[in-house]
Amino acid sequence: MLSVLLVAPERMSLSNLNTYIHHLSENQQRTERYEIAVWKKLIYPLASLVMMALAVPFAYMHDRMGAVSLKVFAGIMIGIGFHALNGLFSNLGVINGWPPVVAALTPSLAFLATAAMMLWWVERR
Repeated sequence: MLSVLLVAPERMSLSNLNTYIHHLSENQQRTERYEIAVWKKLIYPLASLVMMALAVPFAYMHDRMGAVSLKVFAGIMIGIGFHALNGLFSNLGVINGWPPVVAALTPSLAFLATAAMMLWWVERR
């Protein structure tokens, strides 16, 4: 069990996380960080769909003047922002005692709403 403390929860497998969460709960210790890691692993496939939804509005923009580098830069910044927000909400969830599902799902839902608004804006133009 002591070797688990050397590994970050984000790098543990689902089965190891579940075993360790069960061990911590039997010993009346805090499990929020590990539960958030479980939910992030389960919700992570949704993040790839959200990123594809964010890319769709950029595909509809027709600029013959170039601006490809601007689109690539915006895409990189959106990806970095998503990664940073995902880590931020994980830490905020642990600190504030949020339910693990909320802490893991909020960044994906926020970026999905942003993608929907961007797609609506592009379609309206």
